[in-house]
Amino acid sequence: MGAGFFGSFPGRIHVQGEGRALIVSQSGYRGTTLLGGPVEDRGRLLYLDGCTNSLLLSPPIDGDPCLNFLHLPAHVSQTPHTHSSLRAGLILSGNGQCETEQGVLPFEEGMVFVIPPGVLHSFQSAEQALRIVIFHPDSDTGPTDTNHTMLNRTLIEGLSAQQLQHLHTQTETRP
Repeated sequence: MGAGFFGSFPGRIHVQGEGRALIVSQSGYRGTTLLGGPVEDRGRLLYLDGCTNSLLLSPPIDGDPCLNFLHLPAHVSQTPHTHSSLRAGLILSGNGQCETEQGVLPFEEGMVFVIPPGVLHSFQSAEQALRIVIFHPDSDTGPTDTNHTMLNRTLIEGLSAQQLQHLHTQTETRP
């Protein structure tokens, strides 16, 4: 994998070679094997304070972990905020800092950081745009057993199969 690429690898992996990577393992979670990249220059979704973001690795099921990309244009200072779960990130490019009540952490390309749950923080970019990949251990989006594309977009006599609950699989068949 080259610069700006990302992936999800269930089970053990072997990593070797030159370069830097953010590797996160979450106890009790088994994702799917996915590869992507390189990360785009800017995010596809509007966020806060002029920033944009993209969902790089979607949660397979609502509530599962996900990987996001955050783009801060040059000279942006985010509104201070918190998250209910930790954030682990890797600075892809640019420079700036993360300001918390505990102090200021300078951001440089290749740096890895963790923000514990509930910590008030704000990212600030400097002369260059700041590009960050951020792991979220939980999500508030994603498919569920009763709301997903296969079910919603299957039509039976003109009705979405989502509405036909008597046909829904009842047995737990998840690996």
